[in-house]
Amino acid sequence: MTDTQTPLRDPSFMQALLDLVIPPGRDGRMPGAGSLRLEATVAADIETDDRLGPVVARGLESVRDAALARNPGGFVALSGSERLAVINGLGSKDGMLMFAIARHLYTAYYQHPRVLEALGEPARPPFPEGFEVEPTDPRLLELLQVRARR
Repeated sequence: MTDTQTPLRDPSFMQALLDLVIPPGRDGRMPGAGSLRLEATVAADIETDDRLGPVVARGLESVRDAALARNPGGFVALSGSERLAVINGLGSKDGMLMFAIARHLYTAYYQHPRVLEALGEPARPPFPEGFEVEPTDPRLLELLQVRARR
């Protein structure tokens, strides 16, 4: 990571962080979020979030600084338990950090084809092969139009 690169735009940092938020499943079925290469998508979503984006940016700077204080290699060089300790150590100071990251990460994670397949869902949007829609009863539409006129 360069001195000018923010943690949010550091792929290695973000992959390690995302794997901490959603680690790989113990049975190997569910992938960790960091292994799915979601960091750019999550970073872009966070950067456009006017409310929580600045909270995350400041929080990630704190995570980076705390990790560097533990190990000159930074967050990526820490073990999983050390990474968790860094995050937990900032809990009272940056309480919204993990919530804000998870808010954007969960959407990207649960739309990823590998995750959908692991959940037993087809790795495609629900349409055009999606849901069957029952025929509409025209009498109900007429009833709604009558009520709308009142």
